[in-house]
Amino acid sequence: MTEPPAGPPVGLLLRLAHVRARSAFTAALEPLGLLSHQYGVLRVLATRGPSSQRQIADAVSGDKSTMVRIVDDLERRGLVLRRPAAGDRRAYAVELTGEGRDLYRKADAIAAAVAAELLAGFSPEERRTLTDLLVRFVRDA
Repeated sequence: MTEPPAGPPVGLLLRLAHVRARSAFTAALEPLGLLSHQYGVLRVLATRGPSSQRQIADAVSGDKSTMVRIVDDLERRGLVLRRPAAGDRRAYAVELTGEGRDLYRKADAIAAAVAAELLAGFSPEERRTLTDLLVRFVRDA
């Protein structure tokens, strides 16, 4: 029989890490008038191109009704457009506007700066290891 690992449970540590990172990122995004979940949507669109609301929700592990509200907010701000999806009259493809791309670039630079600040106490090798392990953890879920 193996003994449980010493120290706090992994779930608790991940939750505390999330709270710390989200708090820092939320504060840093405030001057842009952008929330972290909105940044997540902009990031999906910037990296994947036009996507359905369902695809965006899946990419950020969000639910459909919340995604509708987020996209509505971004559309009101002129950051995204909804267009009928090719081949499916019931679905919409969401895409970034020029203003949305510009704001995403600013927010992404902030995200990189916040990450660098949060990981300042880690060596470059430790940062790579942490990132690799988290990617594997999320991918294998």
